[in-house]
Amino acid sequence: MHPEKALMERSAGKLMKKAADCFELAETQQQVAEQQHEIADRQHSGADDLETSAQKLEALGHALEADAAVIQGNTQVVARGLSPARSGPALPPRSQIDGT
Repeated sequence: MHPEKALMERSAGKLMKKAADCFELAETQQQVAEQQHEIADRQHSGADDLETSAQKLEALGHALEADAAVIQGNTQVVARGLSPARSGPALPPRSQIDGT
């Protein structure tokens, strides 16, 4: 065999080995990438759940603030000597309204 031909065959063999190594490494990286995508999907879903929970808590906070304002307003009405249940004009007894 000619020395040039033998050298070319050895070079081609080394290149084929390196190509096989590249394919193996690419497959491993693809598997890792798929795993990371799965983890990211779960994290994204968890983030959506947290966002929904935060929105519910914010709405609850606003409702509690509103309730507190009503209670605070009622205590101020009571402090002035008015009944919080009857802050408007008193209604006549039911017997006077419908004749019963």
